[in-house]
Amino acid sequence: MKQLTVLIATFALCLSLSAQEKKNQKIEPVGDLFEVTVYYDNGQIMQHGFLNQENQLHASWESYYENGNRKCIATYDNGVKVGTWFYYYFDKRTKVVYDNNKIIEIEDIPLE
Repeated sequence: MKQLTVLIATFALCLSLSAQEKKNQKIEPVGDLFEVTVYYDNGQIMQHGFLNQENQLHASWESYYENGNRKCIATYDNGVKVGTWFYYYFDKRTKVVYDNNKIIEIEDIPLE
């Protein structure tokens, strides 16, 4: 009887963990891409962006702090960092320009 109780408790815990992982992400097909949204446990969005058919980051991608404030705006081209990215900190944002995964320019911009 004791082993059955432990087995049931273990099974319930596994179901709970599995459900939590699915609760914290949403993936929807959009044309040839997949729109991905990942959530913090508090319901705030952690990351939002797109994956291509090969599961590579593609097009826009945004990250957020747990309080909902923006952390980063990024652009990928089939898994390669490209274009202008913005990283947000407490009192500034940093602009970083990428070309084929290489940093071309970095500029700190004070927030107003």
